[in-house]
Amino acid sequence: MNITIKNDFASATCQTLGAELLSYQTAAGKEYMWQKEPAYWAKTSPVLFPYIGAVPKPVAIHGKTYNIPRHGFVKDADFKVTGQGEDYVVLSTGTTDFTASVYPYDFSFTVTFRLNGPALEAVYGVANKGSEEMPFLIGGHPAFFCPMEEGEHFTEYMLCFEDENVPDLHLQYPMFDNDAILYENLKNRTVKLIHQSTKKGIRFDFPDYLSVAFWTPIKKDAPFLCIEPWCGGTMDQVPNTNLLEKKYVQYLPAGRTRDYRFSFRPC
Repeated sequence: MNITIKNDFASATCQTLGAELLSYQTAAGKEYMWQKEPAYWAKTSPVLFPYIGAVPKPVAIHGKTYNIPRHGFVKDADFKVTGQGEDYVVLSTGTTDFTASVYPYDFSFTVTFRLNGPALEAVYGVANKGSEEMPFLIGGHPAFFCPMEEGEHFTEYMLCFEDENVPDLHLQYPMFDNDAILYENLKNRTVKLIHQSTKKGIRFDFPDYLSVAFWTPIKKDAPFLCIEPWCGGTMDQVPNTNLLEKKYVQYLPAGRTRDYRFSFRPC
């Protein structure tokens, strides 16, 4: 089921399958989200939990192994609408027989989308309903059109960071030939994806995440870029599927909840 929220500035559409964001449009009708062209990538914004990345072998947790899927299982879960207004929606899922077979923890997971002026805010909420500390990785994977205007090209865009010691990254397809590019230890967790001449594009904020990855499919010259806020392992850790040894693994005490936010808006 698809759900659309809106205000005077924008509208956004998500679906209950995987709580995936499908669309963000300005009031004038300009679309910013990638629209699932299968020749390039048949997703728009999967939710990553409780694992991030490829799974070359079963995931180990406290000495036992589990067949957690690539990027986790929440992206394929059926969510229920547990709150809704004109400009927001709350989607919820939790432990099932399947999740219990691949991840030995009792949890609930919510995704809240809210329009705040022209900005779309996404909040991933994790609750540990069990009696022991719960480890997990978590992240977003939203894809944005790049280029954003007719007549422009991917290589005319750049990523701009607010940290003074982090240079702008001018996009070239070959820089993604080894998969995603990951930035860690940013003091200011804001990045802009903008055209180098017009300076127009989007501003992306990820205050609750410890790193951010950028990805477009290898050797496809795809017209989009994913901006992926992560609390998850680094690229060089892919062969190591011991969850407790992954960089930025999160630990949530029994009975506690924690939110992870990102937002974006045109700029």
